[in-house]
Amino acid sequence: MKATIDLDEGLYRRLKMEAARRGRTVRELVAEGIRVVIDSPDIGVAPSARLNSDWFGALNAYAANAGRHDLGAMRASIARARGNSSE
Repeated sequence: MKATIDLDEGLYRRLKMEAARRGRTVRELVAEGIRVVIDSPDIGVAPSARLNSDWFGALNAYAANAGRHDLGAMRASIARARGNSSE
């Protein structure tokens, strides 16, 4: 069965890169992700919230201020947050 899913450009680009890295198709990765969500026990917490543990969630502020999400932009964002402007 075919379905149309509207994803933002950045998410789709990441999905394509991950599919290529794994040697799989975007379709396969999406189907696997849907299976994981549907087959996992509902523990009352959204999957995205489970991914944001305290240590990982702290990085969200840096990511939000990076503009771009490549390594250089992330390093610059962290440096700005620490007061060590590297730009």
